[in-house]
Amino acid sequence: MFIPLRDTNPALRTPYVTYGLIAANTLVFFLGFLFPFDSWVFSKDAFLNMEPLGFSGLISYQFLHGGWGHILFNMLFLYIFGDNMESSLGHRMFLLFYLACGVGAALFEVYVDPYFGAAGPGLLIGASGSVSGVLAAYAIRYPRAKLLTWTFFIFFIKVPAIIFIGIWITLQFFYQFMTPGATTAYIAHIGGFVTGLVFYSIYHRSQLSRYHDQ
Repeated sequence: MFIPLRDTNPALRTPYVTYGLIAANTLVFFLGFLFPFDSWVFSKDAFLNMEPLGFSGLISYQFLHGGWGHILFNMLFLYIFGDNMESSLGHRMFLLFYLACGVGAALFEVYVDPYFGAAGPGLLIGASGSVSGVLAAYAIRYPRAKLLTWTFFIFFIKVPAIIFIGIWITLQFFYQFMTPGATTAYIAHIGGFVTGLVFYSIYHRSQLSRYHDQ
């Protein structure tokens, strides 16, 4: 198991959006102990039935988490990788990119995972898909950045981002293959990653084209 602790890639601007997303997710998590957020959950049935909550849930579900481990790992990954991608994309574009990756993750879960909703309404929560998209963009933009990782809870080693992220996304495919129908939405992780890969590739190429045209 590889747990990232920090990267060696300093952010070029203060990541206000990244900090704001972490704060918002944390606040909603703690408020969830006091108030129900049932209407924030993404529901496959509500979405396919064209209900308003089915569409609003595409955004709101990204701020809900099912437990301490769920939110801690998501926010750790967002903290490590989000600041640099916010520097690369800019504050507004990063926020749109993050939310779009979460939407893409949910759509993948609906249309690609045959087990999602097979035995129930098909409910989805968590920022994992959004964060997965950030990882995909980081792999494109900063493949050689070094990550200090806690490996198998014993060793501390530095690995290139492309290797760490490559192992991470490979494991998502492995877990999905080995545990189809599991409560963890691995297809959403993959969907968010693919969405981030596509969106950031288009953005990156457009920026390079603009630079060469000047």
